[in-house]
Amino acid sequence: MLLSLEVEELASVEPSVEDLISGAPEATLKAIRDSSEPSSRGTAKAGLLKESFAVFRAVAEGLPVADVRAGILDGRLFQKTSVATRQSIWMALRHRYFSIDPFVSRSLAVACLSGCDSVEFRSLAYLYWAVRDRVVFEFVTGPIWKQWQSGLVSVRREDFLAFIDQLSEEHPNVKHWRESTRIRLCQNVLTALSDFGLLKGIHRKTIQQPGVALETLFHLLTLLWAEGTRGTAIIAAPDWRLLLLSEAQVAEYLAQMARNGWIRFERSGRVVILEMRRTLETR
Repeated sequence: MLLSLEVEELASVEPSVEDLISGAPEATLKAIRDSSEPSSRGTAKAGLLKESFAVFRAVAEGLPVADVRAGILDGRLFQKTSVATRQSIWMALRHRYFSIDPFVSRSLAVACLSGCDSVEFRSLAYLYWAVRDRVVFEFVTGPIWKQWQSGLVSVRREDFLAFIDQLSEEHPNVKHWRESTRIRLCQNVLTALSDFGLLKGIHRKTIQQPGVALETLFHLLTLLWAEGTRGTAIIAAPDWRLLLLSEAQVAEYLAQMARNGWIRFERSGRVVILEMRRTLETR
């Protein structure tokens, strides 16, 4: 059914119910985004890119997802100095990738076949890390994006700590975080953003546009669609800022998805027509 709304500057083609839920159910997609109060869970671990790759390579080679926890804790998947360290890694990976719909772990297992440093694996692992951590999401789509837009690409520890101070004004629970917690969170977030390719440099970190696979962008589009985002609002969604993409760049990528047959996408002035033609489980 085609909806044309002149006032809303939007036209949208609704998918069939079968198309929407034949992959991951809509309810599980909506549950992926971290909409809870800001948490300091990021103090536990940074990017864990190599550890994630080891896990998803094992899954790709046949390890049942149900056995991942045991494989991490008993040291089969990677060697770490203590059970406590392996436990903390498992808790971090569980929250990011395994406590949500299993299509995420299946997708990452496929992406890892391209290699640990591939844009396919790195960008997808980054996307779910960022949307699963509200502090990370708001930091990247807020201060990082604003600096990128203004041409101020240097990122300092003070920038993150100032962001936390601002966050505490909106979320009182943040005011109770210790200074040591804030500093440790800052170190881990900035390190992780370097691991995932959004920052570069060791002592002086600067912002760079990370490489991104079209499949990763389709994951993000599908999440937005499940949340009810439609028409021009899809192109303008702040989520694309996680990858430092402008609206013009988003439209270019959507056009590429349309050429691949994944979606129907037409844009004429203030009217956008978007129809989903594949799910996360089909290529």
